Amino acid sequence: MAKEIRIEEGKLKVIFEIRDNGVVELKQFDPAGRADVRERKRETEDFYPITEVQMTGRGSRGMHAYKHNVSGGATDFTYQSHEIVENKKGKELVIHTATGYGVKAEYHMQFFNGVAAVQVWTVLKNEGTEAIGLEYVSSFIYQGLCQSGEKPYFEKTSVYTPHNSWDCESQWRKNDCREINLSGMAINGFNTPGFGMNRYCYGGHSSWSTCEYLPMGICEDTECKETYFFQIEHSGQWLIEYGPSSGERLYVALSGATEAEHGWWKNLKPGDTFTTVPAGFGVADGGVNEAMAELTGYRRKIRRPNEDDEKLNVVFNDYMNCLMGDPTEEKEKAIIDKAAEMGCEYYCLDCGWYDKGFWWDRVGEWKESPERFPNTLKAVCDYAKEKGMVMGLWLEIEVMGVACELANKLPDDWFICRHGKRHIDNKRYLLDFRNSEVRKYCMDVVDRLIEDYGVGYFKVDYNVTMGYGSDLHSDSCADAIREHYLYLYEWYQEIFRKHPDLVIENCGSGGQRMDYGMLTLLSLQSTSDQTDYIYNSYIASNVASAVTPEQAGMWVYPYKDEREHVIYNMVNGLLLRPYMSGMVWDMGEESLKLMREGIALYKKIRNDIKVGVPVFPLGFTDTRDDVLAYAVKTEEKTYLAVFTPRTDRAEILLAAAGITGTEAKVIYPASGDCEYTVADGTLQVTMPQVTCARLFEIC
Repeated sequence: MAKEIRIEEGKLKVIFEIRDNGVVELKQFDPAGRADVRERKRETEDFYPITEVQMTGRGSRGMHAYKHNVSGGATDFTYQSHEIVENKKGKELVIHTATGYGVKAEYHMQFFNGVAAVQVWTVLKNEGTEAIGLEYVSSFIYQGLCQSGEKPYFEKTSVYTPHNSWDCESQWRKNDCREINLSGMAINGFNTPGFGMNRYCYGGHSSWSTCEYLPMGICEDTECKETYFFQIEHSGQWLIEYGPSSGERLYVALSGATEAEHGWWKNLKPGDTFTTVPAGFGVADGGVNEAMAELTGYRRKIRRPNEDDEKLNVVFNDYMNCLMGDPTEEKEKAIIDKAAEMGCEYYCLDCGWYDKGFWWDRVGEWKESPERFPNTLKAVCDYAKEKGMVMGLWLEIEVMGVACELANKLPDDWFICRHGKRHIDNKRYLLDFRNSEVRKYCMDVVDRLIEDYGVGYFKVDYNVTMGYGSDLHSDSCADAIREHYLYLYEWYQEIFRKHPDLVIENCGSGGQRMDYGMLTLLSLQSTSDQTDYIYNSYIASNVASAVTPEQAGMWVYPYKDEREHVIYNMVNGLLLRPYMSGMVWDMGEESLKLMREGIALYKKIRNDIKVGVPVFPLGFTDTRDDVLAYAVKTEEKTYLAVFTPRTDRAEILLAAAGITGTEAKVIYPASGDCEYTVADGTLQVTMPQVTCARLFEIC
C-alpha cells in the first residue's frame, strides 16, 4: 500500500504519496479544510514524480511532443527518506530520492507561517562515476490542478496569463482553458490514451526576464472556488507550461532554462551539484483577489528584510517627463529645491551625469562630466543633503558602451561573447559577472560613489539583453545566463553586507526585469517607462499583481499645469510607491500645492500600504476599459483609487470584491470635487469631467 507524507497546518493541506516502486508524487495541494481528492482513473504505469528530470541519453516515458511532464529519468529517483524541519520561516520539508547510478535529489518545500504558499526547489547531486547531461529539471510540477469536485478540469478552469512589455507592463488576459487548447478532446476521445500532446506555455528567453510575460501565473477552479498562483524567482530564462496528463489531469510545470526552449544544457560531473531556480506556489480559498492577497504575503516573507520597505521613502527622480537624461548643475539645484519643498525624502539624479554629450555608447567608467558639473558632482549631492534628502545616482552597472575607452582595453572574457565576438546590444557590451574581476570592478565603482559623493540610493538600470548567452567557459550559452545571475545575486548580497542602509532600485527599461530573483534582494522596482499619464493608470491599476504595493515604483510626473492632470498623476502613485518627477518648473502654485498635498497624504497612509493587500474590484484592467479601480485593503479600512479615463461615471461593486465598508470619503484631493454614494455594497461616483481620478477611503 502506498505511503503518505501529509502536512496540514495553517492555510494549506499538502499530501505526497510514495508509490510502491518508490516514486514520490505530489498528490494534493489544496486550501486547509478541503476533503481528500478522489483518485481519478489511473493506469498502472502512470506516475507523476515530484521533479521532472530529462537526462541526455534517456528518452521520455511515453508520447510527449514538446511537453516536459514525462521525462525518462524522473522515475529513476525513488524515495529514501524525508524530514520536516522547523525554522524561522515556518517548516521545511526535504524529501530525499536517489537513482541506481549515483544521482541523488533533495526536494525542498518551505512553508511559511500564515501564508498559503510554499517555496520549492530541487538539488541534484552526482555521486556516481559518470557525468550526467541535464536537459530539463523542473523547479516545481503539480499534476493535479483543479482535480477536486465533480467536473473535469477542462470544463471549469480559467487560466490568467500576465503579458508584459516595454511601456505596457502587467496586462493580464483571462481564458477558459478550452480557448487555449487545453480541452477534453484528447482526453475523452474513443480509443485514445487519455492525454494529449497539446500544451499551453509562455516564458522568458534571454536576460530580460519579463520582456514578454511576467514569470508568474494564476489558475482558477470555478467549480470548487479555489485559485492557484505561482511565480518563478529568477531573472534569466524560464518556462511555465500547462498541459494534459493521463487520468484527466491538468499539470503546471515551472522551471528555469530548458534545452528545447532555450538551448540550455548542463554537464553534471561526478561530485557536482545543480540547484534549480526557486519557485513559489500557492492556493487560495476563493478567487483572484484572495490569491493576490496570499501571493503578496508570500512575497513579503521571502524578500530581504530592509528598512526601505518599512519606511517607504518618497523619491524624486529627475528623468521621466523631466530632464530626460540631460542634467546640469544649474538644472539639478533648481529641481532639488522643488523636490524638497514637496516633501520628498530621496533625490535621484538619473542618467547622463557621466558624459558631456551623447552618453549612451560611452557608459562604463562612471566618472562625472566636468562640463555638466563645473563645481563637481559632489556639490550637487551636498546640495540635496543640505535640503534634507538622501542623494541617489543612476547606474547601468552590467554594461559598458562600445565607445567606452576602458571597454576597449579589457579582455574579452569580461564580456558576454559568442562565436569569438563580444555580444553587442544597442551599442553596449554586456559584462559577465561570472568573472571575479568584473565583480570587483563593479564593487569598486559602487564603493567609490558612496565614499566620494555620499550616495545612499542607486537606480540600477538594465537596458540591454544578452541574447542567447555566452559560449565562453560554459556548458551552454543559456547556462552562462543562469550563472551570471547567480553571481549577480551574490554581488548584491555583498553590497548589502557592506552598506546595509543603501537603497537600490531595480530597473530594466522600466519593468523588463521585474521578477523576484531581483526583488527578493532589492527593495523597490521601476514598474514602467510609460510616459503617458493615462496609459500609466492602466499599469498602476494592475501592477500590484506583479510586485508588492510598497515595492512598486510608479511615476507621478505631471507635464501640464492643469488641476485634473496633476490629480490623476498623483492618484497613479498613491497606493504604490510614488516616484515624483515631471516638468515641475512649469507648474503653478496650485499644481505644486496638489503635489505637496499628495505626498503629505502618502506619508499618512504608507504604514497601511506596507501591510495591506491589493484588491482589483473590477478585475485586472485592460486598455479597452473606461473605468479602472485598484485598492489596498487592511483589516480596518480600504483605500480605493478610481480612474475614469474615458467617462465621468464609475460603478464599483465593493462587496463583490470583499470590501465590506459602508462609508466612503474622498481623501485625495482633500477638496473632493466629485459626487459619490455607497449603497448595497456598491460605490457610485460622478466625476467633475471625463478623465479624472480620485482616491477614496472605505470604512
